[in-house]
Amino acid sequence: MRLKNDTNNFAASFNITPPYQMLVLHSKMLIYPRELYQRGVQRKRVEMIAADFNEYVANEPKVSFRNGRYYVVDGQHTIEGRILRNGGKDLPILCKVYTGLTMEQEALFFAEQNGHSAPLTAGIKLRAKVVGGDAPSKAFLAATNRVGLAFNYDSLQLSDYRISCVGTALKLYNQMGEKIYCEALRLIVAAWDGKPDSFRASVLRGMMHFVELYHGEFSEERLIRALGSVHPMEIYRVGRDNPAKLPGWKKYVFPIYMAYNGKGRKDALPMKF
Repeated sequence: MRLKNDTNNFAASFNITPPYQMLVLHSKMLIYPRELYQRGVQRKRVEMIAADFNEYVANEPKVSFRNGRYYVVDGQHTIEGRILRNGGKDLPILCKVYTGLTMEQEALFFAEQNGHSAPLTAGIKLRAKVVGGDAPSKAFLAATNRVGLAFNYDSLQLSDYRISCVGTALKLYNQMGEKIYCEALRLIVAAWDGKPDSFRASVLRGMMHFVELYHGEFSEERLIRALGSVHPMEIYRVGRDNPAKLPGWKKYVFPIYMAYNGKGRKDALPMKF
């Protein structure tokens, strides 16, 4: 279905064909696909936009016209800010309207927004890329799911068997490779039974670097038993206090290394970091 182009011929005179049309749409027609890839509206951000609203710098919301409906790809906070300024009532809004996008293309479009005023979290961006069919993102999710874990895409709240620090996990996955990433997560689950504190960024960093450093040299059974007697918050606390004065990720490997070796010298691992 082709939308009527209500813009003037200024762009056409320069042989420019933008991928969108400028159309005035009533806000009640605009849909936020939150169950698919959009994030939830942050009320404080809406209030901030409404309080400091300036028509000279406000961006037009980006909207995808698909299956006879208008889906907001970017700008939902601006829309809600306009509605709030209008006494909470819907109103006409000038929008950039794109046609011919699939839902997957919309999701990728959303994930790649610059978002200077409302940057996307790593979790929200990952979810959008997965919906959009991005192969590396789908591989990352699949690897995490294979060890019985999922992500908290839009929350930093710690949960059983769910990773909230998505950005840290993705960075480690790309840095370590899928094999080390999955092995380390499997050991974390085995040691702490999927408890929320075991998926803190400090624990992920410490365990994955430990597995990488000592791959093929340590006993999994011994490591699981040793860590099972240590609360995962200890990894964070020791790393924070950093008694050995180690830089970066090494301060989180240290408590895992010490727990594994214990007080005995038999089959102790050498310090490689």
